[in-house]
Amino acid sequence: MEKESYYREKTSRMLSKMYDYTNSIAEKHPGQNRGVAATTAAAMLEVGLERLKDGKVPENSTEGVPYTEEELDNLKELASSASEDSKGKRGSGHFVDKLMERLLKNNIAMDTPDSELLSQRVNDPDRKNRPGLSISVIAGNFKALSGRMTGFFTVQYGLIHIITWRHPSKTLTFLVFYTATCLWPHLVLAYPLLFLLFGIMIPGYIHRHPMQTPELIKVRKRGQSLLEFLSSSDETSIVDDIVEDRTLRSAENDLDPVSSRSSDTSSAFTQAPISASALSTSSSDVNEKVKKDEKARYVKSQMKLLMNMRDLQNLTTDLLQGFDAAEVFWYQTAGFKDERLSTFMFYGVILATSIILFLGTFIPWRLIFIQSGWAIVLVCHPRSKKYLKALSENKKRKAAAKPKKVKEEKDEDGPAVYDRNDIIIDDAPEVRICEIFELQVKSLTKNEWSFYCFTSSAFDVKNSTRSAGKKPQGVNHLYKILPPPDWKFDMSYADNWHVDKEPQNFLKERSWDKLNMFVIKEDEDEGWMYDNEDMIENKDEQFDFRRRRLTRECFRYSRPPRQPKHD
Repeated sequence: MEKESYYREKTSRMLSKMYDYTNSIAEKHPGQNRGVAATTAAAMLEVGLERLKDGKVPENSTEGVPYTEEELDNLKELASSASEDSKGKRGSGHFVDKLMERLLKNNIAMDTPDSELLSQRVNDPDRKNRPGLSISVIAGNFKALSGRMTGFFTVQYGLIHIITWRHPSKTLTFLVFYTATCLWPHLVLAYPLLFLLFGIMIPGYIHRHPMQTPELIKVRKRGQSLLEFLSSSDETSIVDDIVEDRTLRSAENDLDPVSSRSSDTSSAFTQAPISASALSTSSSDVNEKVKKDEKARYVKSQMKLLMNMRDLQNLTTDLLQGFDAAEVFWYQTAGFKDERLSTFMFYGVILATSIILFLGTFIPWRLIFIQSGWAIVLVCHPRSKKYLKALSENKKRKAAAKPKKVKEEKDEDGPAVYDRNDIIIDDAPEVRICEIFELQVKSLTKNEWSFYCFTSSAFDVKNSTRSAGKKPQGVNHLYKILPPPDWKFDMSYADNWHVDKEPQNFLKERSWDKLNMFVIKEDEDEGWMYDNEDMIENKDEQFDFRRRRLTRECFRYSRPPRQPKHD
């Protein structure tokens, strides 16, 4: 007991020093990789210290390591092979593959079906050509994948809402579409095309060329819709109950593994040290206790875990590549980045949709689907490869023999630009008139007008900013004036502003002439509009203002195409 307490105190002091050191590193490097690693290590050390203070030491902590001498020799060989692999010999195979080969050779009987399946997976040449297991690749793939799964989860919860009648209008719409699909199966081809038109291409075009939408007056909602009245109920759907039951069961099942993992982790810090002399005796004892079949089952489970982790890593890589290809189509090909190509594609989708909708009932769809399926499967046959290669080579040979009259237009650093003479997209930019007001001020004690600022407000006598005694928001130079968002000024000088010398027309257009807020002198030829002193509410105001309207043309060209949100 004294020796045990001595080792416990010594281990506790060592863990305390390590905990203080890692904690100080975590405090010095917050948010960095080093700080995160130090925080994780400090948390694990803290768990071990708590177990030591509570005196919870496992009863079998002195039994040693459950490996035989032969297995220890194999592990030493694996360690040496791992060091060789880390020096740059990637062609000899991954360390994990060598580990699985040695486990398969030394611990699993070769005459079982499971061993044959495992050996086939380990020695599969296609699998060996794929990248090896890497925790950094897995972490990076999961991080990138988590940022792109928003649309997937939106569809998932949208389907749940449709089934559970959370949105009755969507549920009834789904039933109508489902009934129409059952009556006319060719609509299965029309739905993706309609989504391509109204969900991707038209919003992408409107994003680049915004439409002028009228300002609608919001109306207060009155009464209750018929769908809400029919769907209003205090009870929930049976689907919600099933989902809640599964969620509760999964939460209860997740509690036990967490506690077991924490106990296993903390027990690693409370095990008493094992001497080299006791290693051989303890390993022989363990060899007697553990049966060969249980040992082989454990090794096979660990091998399956490693292989599944590697396959999952490669699956996430392929999935991310698929997401990249889908984003290229969504935001570039169908997003009007190349407007000629997207326009041609738009017309093609319109034509295909029209044919399917109006002539779909006269097309033998069953025969087409049967022939297409057979053709695709036959083309994928290995013996068809040589015919496809010959066809491709003949096509390239004919294309090389023809003289190239027109070369593809290419950007300096970009891909080829799709061009057609019958598609014209060089539309004139949209032109609007941008207006500002030049304000001048005159004190009651002086009879001289002085410049005040350039502002977007007329700063009339009823202006709230003027009533509060504040200066309007503006600038003191014309070159500081910026166009509205997505608009550009003409390519002229910064002071290319035109003075509106007929303010009467402007006041009539804005219906300001009926408010009697401005006075225009009879001999005024520079467009100045003066304050109407009869309309001034604050009689103590010591300044008079006059303003004139300045206009300038601004243009709106197509905006850049949409970009993925995760960028």
